[in-house]
Amino acid sequence: MSVEQKVIDILQLVLKHQDKPAQEITLGIPLYGEGLGLDSLCVAELSALLEKTFKKDPYTEGVLPETVADIVAFYGDGSA
Repeated sequence: MSVEQKVIDILQLVLKHQDKPAQEITLGIPLYGEGLGLDSLCVAELSALLEKTFKKDPYTEGVLPETVADIVAFYGDGSA
């Protein structure tokens, strides 16, 4: 499974856990506000799940991704 698909699956899980409506997740969609609408609880869960899956996450590394593509890019070539 690609990094992109893993990230999308994690985001779908976070949305489900937070009782947010399911939606199509694309690389360009914003994580916050009018995009996926992630709040601080969602971001905390997202960070934990990314850490569990990839052994590191952008938030812990001091990176604040704005889009799904930013998260995917953080993991680079998929070797994470």
